[in-house]
Amino acid sequence: MILRLYATLIFCWDVLIILVQFFLTLLQSLFHQIRAPKAKCLTGEVAAVVGSGRGVGYDLALQLAALGVKVACIDVNATDNELLVKKIHSSGGVASAFECDVTSKVEVGRTVAAIEGSLGPISMLFHSCNVPSARSLVTEAPPIETTLNVGVVSHFLLLEAILPKMKKMAHGHIVFLTSVAGVSGLKHQMPLAVSQFAVQGLYESTLEELRIEKRQHTIHTTLVHIYPFIITDHCLNDIRLRISSAFGRIRSDEAAQRIIAGVRRNELEISIPKYLLFVSHLLRLLPRRASLLLRELIDTGILQQVHDVTSMAQFEQDGKRLHGKKILCVGLCNIDIIQVCDAYPAEDSDQRCQSNRWQRGGNASNNCTVLANLGARCELLASFSDAKMFHFALDDLRERKIAHDHCVYHRGAQVPLSTVWLSLATGSRTIVHSNPDLPELTFEDFRRINLQDYAWIHFEGRRNTSTIVQMIRSIVEWNERPENQSCKVKISVELEKPRHSNLDLLVDGVDVVFVGKDFARFLGHDSAREAIAGLKQLHPGSYIIICPWGERDTVAIDRQDRWFTQPTYPPEVIRDSLGAGDTFVAGCILKLAEEEPPGSLSVVLEFASRVAGQKLAIFGFDGIKRD
Repeated sequence: MILRLYATLIFCWDVLIILVQFFLTLLQSLFHQIRAPKAKCLTGEVAAVVGSGRGVGYDLALQLAALGVKVACIDVNATDNELLVKKIHSSGGVASAFECDVTSKVEVGRTVAAIEGSLGPISMLFHSCNVPSARSLVTEAPPIETTLNVGVVSHFLLLEAILPKMKKMAHGHIVFLTSVAGVSGLKHQMPLAVSQFAVQGLYESTLEELRIEKRQHTIHTTLVHIYPFIITDHCLNDIRLRISSAFGRIRSDEAAQRIIAGVRRNELEISIPKYLLFVSHLLRLLPRRASLLLRELIDTGILQQVHDVTSMAQFEQDGKRLHGKKILCVGLCNIDIIQVCDAYPAEDSDQRCQSNRWQRGGNASNNCTVLANLGARCELLASFSDAKMFHFALDDLRERKIAHDHCVYHRGAQVPLSTVWLSLATGSRTIVHSNPDLPELTFEDFRRINLQDYAWIHFEGRRNTSTIVQMIRSIVEWNERPENQSCKVKISVELEKPRHSNLDLLVDGVDVVFVGKDFARFLGHDSAREAIAGLKQLHPGSYIIICPWGERDTVAIDRQDRWFTQPTYPPEVIRDSLGAGDTFVAGCILKLAEEEPPGSLSVVLEFASRVAGQKLAIFGFDGIKRD
């Protein structure tokens, strides 16, 4: 009896202590809502930022460096990472770039060792490489294995390599970043939602492990929920929110600033925006039907633009010819600033132009414009600047229904510009190009596309020749698989700029090679026929070569080494020759892609020459159509 009474008193005492602690904790939380706790100093910390190449990870790295943190920038995209480190160095910060596949245990171990040797022991870990972009959440079905490896397995590998050393130092902070998919799931994104829920479970388990080991006061953890649809980035103009005025927009640098502020106060859980956490908890408390109604109210997606009947009919007709697949053009997208003059301005002179305009340019970009005008489903893959000026090009792509979901945006890069003088006296043009720091596409950028979506992939010859060769060989390898024999992707390349490295693009498996007059002359050839013969001798094989020679004619050779000559169809008055070559190339690609079984190459050349003739008679590309 006495023992029972004693046990009861002990239990009551424990309950009382817990209640007192509970109310003290509640009062402390309320106080911190009014007056935030003092932010800890981060100077001298060593932070590993995983996924630093783009998005919130990029801004986290920049802002941490500004606070005196030594930043290890970790990303698979070496180009973006190096640019970020250069930017940090220019601001007086300390940072190093590390290229790492975080799904590989060997690479993670090697990278962690390299960071410790370069910057010192890691005391902070920010894992942001599985926070998706808004567009990917609503348009792309992520591959299951890749999603789970990047979103879950990489966390375990990083913790395994870093957490034991934090425990030895009795100092550290681990930040887990997840998206809204880990709060309430997301339609059509099951693998992503599962990986994000798993990160929350990993966070809870890590927190509990540290509590049991009584390390929660020396090693801190923070879970961050990000709602990607309100993070302003380069491709959100057609993302819709049901109640857009209520949600507003948050810049990614502002989101990073809020995350760092919460980390400095050792907050356990943060949401961007702040009310997201409350909404997610509310959804779980409400009955299922009420929760679904609230989700419908806060709906998100892609704005659907209505095509006119003629365009829709043309798209459907072309889709049947290409089996519903797209034509992908890989290369440059820039802005052309065009001045139309009576004649070329003399040096050191001052004259007024007749008219001027801005126009989205670049060979691959122009190819897409013409293909879209001719009714083809097409897509552009290029490097983009995130500058406000480039919104002009983005708006034009959207207006013309040219897909560009896989394009790569580069923070802080300048917009490539081309200044063009058009002479009304001759119809010819002079161009001065400017592209100081926009990186070329990488093989990792290309690997993100699904080859099954395309009937034809066209490559503009650029300075990243070795990378383009990798891209082409990956398509050839895909084409050779037994399961893809009935849906092979056709490959074409354009050799235009006068550089020897373009010859490396003559890769086995390429179906069509377009040779520009400038490149042919650079190689020492005086005619199209001579250029084609030289290239065939240099790289024998069963492939098509097409060489337009300006206003003279076009010469081509088919797979059976049969020669073709096609006259041009210039208009009575040549108004604008800018993009005429790109128009001809696009016409050839479309006609070759549609010809099934393949007809004579003369039909293709005839079609492309007439389309190019249309282009010469008009300013810009509007008005190009099928005869």
